[in-house]
Amino acid sequence: MAKIGLYLCECGPNIAEVLDLEKISNEIKKDGKVAAIERHKLLCSEDGKKFLAESIEKNGFDRLVIAACSPKQHEATFMDVMSAAGLNPYMFQLVNVREQCAWMTPDKELATYKALRYIRAAINRVRYHRAIEQKEIECNADAIVIGGGITGMEAALRAAQKERRVYLIEQTELGGMLKCHRVLFPTMELVDQLLKAKVDAVRGNEQIEVFENSEVKDVLGFFGNFVATIETKEKEEITLHAGAIILATGAEPFSPEQLSNFGYGTLDDVYIASEFEKVSADRIATKSGDPPKSVAIVHCVGRKNLGYCSEFCCANSMKIARYIKERLSDAKVVQFYKNLCLPGTQYDKFYKETAEKGVEFIRFTDIEVTREAERLSIKYRKEDHTENNLPVDMVVLSTGLVPNSATERFAKMLNIPVDEYGFFKEEHVKLDPVSTVTEGVFI
Repeated sequence: MAKIGLYLCECGPNIAEVLDLEKISNEIKKDGKVAAIERHKLLCSEDGKKFLAESIEKNGFDRLVIAACSPKQHEATFMDVMSAAGLNPYMFQLVNVREQCAWMTPDKELATYKALRYIRAAINRVRYHRAIEQKEIECNADAIVIGGGITGMEAALRAAQKERRVYLIEQTELGGMLKCHRVLFPTMELVDQLLKAKVDAVRGNEQIEVFENSEVKDVLGFFGNFVATIETKEKEEITLHAGAIILATGAEPFSPEQLSNFGYGTLDDVYIASEFEKVSADRIATKSGDPPKSVAIVHCVGRKNLGYCSEFCCANSMKIARYIKERLSDAKVVQFYKNLCLPGTQYDKFYKETAEKGVEFIRFTDIEVTREAERLSIKYRKEDHTENNLPVDMVVLSTGLVPNSATERFAKMLNIPVDEYGFFKEEHVKLDPVSTVTEGVFI
């Protein structure tokens, strides 16, 4: 006959103050299906783990039910204790009475009733558990990094520190979106210096093999044993073996062509931010070849269409404003914004320094870019409902970021869900923000 031990974890006040653990204990005793019931203030603590190990040995349990928190947090913790105590770790059922009962049901009587049903179900289930013996299979410690931007290169360098082979695959050339930028915010450091150092570090690392102008055609296998087929620029197919895959496919700027009120694609001297940094690499000039005397930078272009804030554009817009002022000190630079997203004290300081450089900030509710006579014109309405018109020589549109065009293809290939906006979805936004539901695939 199964000898089941039931453990009730109080989880500090999280469980004990909401659930009637005494009532649960008494009801389970009446059922007569467990050999003993133990209670502890915090089973996941060092003291709790010691208590659990000693209790298993003292009572001679052959299977356990623990009523505590989410399996995501401490199932592995309790299984390790069981293994150390000589008990097969798979003869175990963890009941989540914290998140699913104590935190979800404020009524104490209902929460207790719900927890009692969960615990009874777990006891009935664990009675039929069979011991599972762990088997070892050969695993490949190498890694495949898909995407050769700054994130992909950094991931490859860090993975290579563990003396594993890393395959870095990029569909164009190393650098990614960073190649579109001239300077970084908030340091205003030149991108070329950072990018060259990072690319040189990758190319000079003997553990990293780089495949540029190459495409991942297919990926098969599982955590520890992935097999990827790539096609090189010479149209040669190569098979790579790795234990883990890191997706660093990145994002790309939203194109505002569909937004008629900004004149993008129809009016000269209207650029999105990444384009502006490209065309101004040598000198800042309008289509006529003259340096602009006035530049308008419009924030949050397309935000309503996207439905989210990229948390990148505001600081990047200020960087562009400072970039212009450093090269054209007499130019009038005006930032048009609805809301400023500047997380952290360093970006607040960056904003103040930008304003001190003579950059103006105007908050608008509605805005339109047109051309009147020979100049561009910004027509805008302020919060006080007054309508204004500002002639300028150049307009820079600060657009949000959207998923890379390859995101959907890799999501299907690797069985990874995407969120409502099309970005890869993490396993858990707080507890596991770099893992995916496909074990061994990281973002």
